[in-house]
Amino acid sequence: MKKIKLALLSLITLMLSSGLQAQQEKSLWLDVRAGINTSLILNQNAYGNGELDYITTLGFTAGPGASYFLTDLWGINASFTWAKIGQNYSGMQNSGDATRKVKLNYIEVPLLAMRKIHGTKQPTWVAFGPEFMFLSSAKQDYHRDNDLSPLPNPIDLKEGITDVKKYYKPVDVALNLSLNKMYDLYENSKLRLLITANMAIGLTDINSKQYQIPNMHDKYAGSHNFYIGIKAGLMYRAFVKEE
Repeated sequence: MKKIKLALLSLITLMLSSGLQAQQEKSLWLDVRAGINTSLILNQNAYGNGELDYITTLGFTAGPGASYFLTDLWGINASFTWAKIGQNYSGMQNSGDATRKVKLNYIEVPLLAMRKIHGTKQPTWVAFGPEFMFLSSAKQDYHRDNDLSPLPNPIDLKEGITDVKKYYKPVDVALNLSLNKMYDLYENSKLRLLITANMAIGLTDINSKQYQIPNMHDKYAGSHNFYIGIKAGLMYRAFVKEE
């Protein structure tokens, strides 16, 4: 986790290096990008059983997108991406050594406003706005060793790999924030390399109503998706309005 955060910080520092170049107004850019992320499910829900320690969880994301620059300062972006996120856990549960891996696959549709950052060597902008996340599949891999005692609520932590899509709501709404930078390729003004550092935090409780189960202290807190990631891709200028 620390190495990923340091890599993300280094990338942001590089992306904000000095210089100046304007983005072309009234131009449409198509892109395809892919990358890695590290994710969390904030507020663990162990369904009334003992909670486990969080461990690093890595995922993958990829998909197409489009950006339209309305002016030299502002633009809009939309994309359609597949993302693998979730949460891995490990630790003692009852008197046994347990591991739990929750793997959530989403189709993400962010609708973002873009604002140019002045004073950068290559076109650089921040993007922010809502991200609609549609759950396509959910799997859980759970194992507990050296402990034969039953869990307080054993029904919902089943041994082995299980389909747990019913545990989660089909749609999540998140807030997405990203930093994006474009680099010309071979002096071709129509083709550019895109580097993106982004984060998203879910605004809604992802647990289905019937699985909003209090913990062992009889308290319940909603679970929320959260991830940070780095993507790379290609952008192609499909259209520019001539003055």
